[in-house]
Amino acid sequence: MSAPLAGSDAEDTTWDFDHRPLKMRKVVVALAVLTVIVHVIWAVILVKGDTGVTIGAADQFAFVVIGFIVAGVLLTLLRIRVRAGAAGVEVTGPLRSRVWDWADVVGLTFPRSSYFPRLELPAYEHVGLWAIQTFDGAEGVSAMARLREVVGSYKPSAADPESVADR
Repeated sequence: MSAPLAGSDAEDTTWDFDHRPLKMRKVVVALAVLTVIVHVIWAVILVKGDTGVTIGAADQFAFVVIGFIVAGVLLTLLRIRVRAGAAGVEVTGPLRSRVWDWADVVGLTFPRSSYFPRLELPAYEHVGLWAIQTFDGAEGVSAMARLREVVGSYKPSAADPESVADR
């Protein structure tokens, strides 16, 4: 049904559409920086005064390292993107990338109650496209319109949300 991106021909493909979330990227970077700052301050403050517990330099270092680890996990959200082109649709999440060929794409929908659209697949399965979000406002609407254009150029039956919803 789909193939991992690594080692495939899709690595060299030129993409007609490439989008990453805007506001989420800013929020994630701010949270990662805040996490590190809080852990550094925490490491410094915990040795002030008598708390009843002996906290040494190794403990302070561990607090800072934990802050960097949490920030690193948060920063994996910066990988989120969606691309579309001749090879199909590539959806990149925090941990992996997948490419769905046009033969596997049934449609593209954006349910009213959802924060992001879905790539509809055979057997009533779907994949969330986290890269296009309602939080991005007009930019998200524009990205969805551009993605529909690209999907329509490669697989016209998949670009119409009405035909996908009734499948």
